[in-house]
Amino acid sequence: MKYIVILFLLISSVYSKTPSLEYMISQMIMVGVGGSKPSEKWVKQLKRDIENEKIGGVILFGNNIENPKQLLKLTTYLSSVKTKNPLFIAIDQEGGKVQRLSEKNSFHSYDAAFELARNKTLTQTYETYEKMANELKEYGFNVNFGPVVDLNINPNSPAIGAKKRAYSDQEEIVVAYATEFINAHKSRGIITVLKHFPGHGSAKKDSHKDLTDVSTTWQYKELKPYYDLIKYDRVDAIMVGHISLDKFDKIYPASLSKNTIKGLLRNKLEFQGVVFSDDMRMKAISDRYTLKESVKLAINADVDVLVFSSYFTKKSSVIKEVTDIILEAVKKGEIKKEEIIDSYERVVKLKGKYDIN
Repeated sequence: MKYIVILFLLISSVYSKTPSLEYMISQMIMVGVGGSKPSEKWVKQLKRDIENEKIGGVILFGNNIENPKQLLKLTTYLSSVKTKNPLFIAIDQEGGKVQRLSEKNSFHSYDAAFELARNKTLTQTYETYEKMANELKEYGFNVNFGPVVDLNINPNSPAIGAKKRAYSDQEEIVVAYATEFINAHKSRGIITVLKHFPGHGSAKKDSHKDLTDVSTTWQYKELKPYYDLIKYDRVDAIMVGHISLDKFDKIYPASLSKNTIKGLLRNKLEFQGVVFSDDMRMKAISDRYTLKESVKLAINADVDVLVFSSYFTKKSSVIKEVTDIILEAVKKGEIKKEEIIDSYERVVKLKGKYDIN
C-alpha cells in the first residue's frame, strides 16, 4: 500500500507540471502592437497579456521605433515580466530596404543582401552581421527574421529581387552568405529565421498585397539553401511564405499547406525545428480565408508560431480570438491536441537553447 501511495504521488507530481492547453497555445502566438512608449494604452495592455501568459512573442516594426533610448525603454518594459518561458522579441533586420533600425532613427544602416554578396568578402560580411547582431542584442531583441535565402531568380520580383533582399541566383552563394548571417547572430545569442520557404525569389507579385503564385516560375534549386543549412545543423527556425506552388499543393498556399510543411519540410528535408508563419494578416491570406480557417489550416499544416502584425481583429484582440479558435478546434477534434503539444515543445526547446531573457 505504501508503494502504491508513493507511485500515485509521483504520477500526480508529473501531471501537475504539465502545462495547460491554453498556456501551450500562448507560446504559439506572436503579435505586433501600436505604440512606442510604456505609457501608451495598448503597450500597457500588451504587457498585461505577457504577464497573464497569453502570448509567447512580440514583433516590433518601424512604428514602434523612434530612437535608441526610446527603444531600449520599450523592450526593457516588455521583457521585465518574469514568465515561465522567456518572451520572443522579434524584428525584421535584414539590411537595405528591410531594416527597422537604421540611420533614419539613429541606429546603424546595413547593406542589402545583394550588395554584400556582390561587394564584400565572407569575412567582411560576417563583420557586418556581427555589428548588426550586437546592436540587436543591446536593444533587447532575441529573434531576427532573417536571413533571406530566396534565390534571385526574378530580379524584378517586387518583394525580393527589386528590393535586393536576395544574395544571388546561385544557391551556393546564398548558402555561404546566409551562413555568415547565422553565425554572427548565434555568437550574440540571437535566433535566426530562414525565409521564405519554399522560395519566393521567382514571384511576380507581392504576397503582402495579393496571392502570389509561383507554380510556373519556381525551380527545385530553391530548396537547396534549406537542404544544405538543415543538413549542417545551422537552422534555428524557418518562416513559410504565403505563396502558391501547385507542385506540392494544388489547393492551399505554402503557409497553410500540410503537403508543403509536413510533407516537404518536415519529412523530406527532415527539419524538426520551429516553423513561423509569415504575417497572417497579409492579404494573400486574409483576403481569401477567414481567421478561423487560416489558423486551423496553419496549425494542422505544422506551423508552430502564428505571427500577427496587428493586435486587433474586427471582434477583439487577435490574442483572444486566436486562442478561442484553437481551444474550440481542439475540443471539436478539428486540431489534435498532439499538434499543440509538439509545437509547444519545439518552441520551448528553441527558447531554452539560447537561454533568451
